[in-house]
Amino acid sequence: MMPDLLTRVEQAVAAAEQEALAIAGGEAWCQLQRDGRVTGGVKYSEGKLAALMALRRQLRAAEPAAWTQLLMAELARWQEALTHIRRQPQPSLPWLAYRQGGVDALAALRDDA
Repeated sequence: MMPDLLTRVEQAVAAAEQEALAIAGGEAWCQLQRDGRVTGGVKYSEGKLAALMALRRQLRAAEPAAWTQLLMAELARWQEALTHIRRQPQPSLPWLAYRQGGVDALAALRDDA
């Protein structure tokens, strides 16, 4: 039996946390940013984590019947934000990586359903 969406989100959050920690090499993300050492990998993982945590908050506050709709709405928000960044004359690479990470994480949940 396939786990429910909230269970899958919890698992994805845990995986994204581990991924981000591994990429950051144990250093605090804010320190990496201050030092100018933020890589696309860190921002991508951070975006995944942010999107998944936002969805998890929503799912915990909603009835299971609304979960798929919440996932689709959150994915649409992240896709819209990514499109906005891509349309800028000189898009910020860290923000592109961040938003792409969120879109990819949420799309993977959608595709797994």
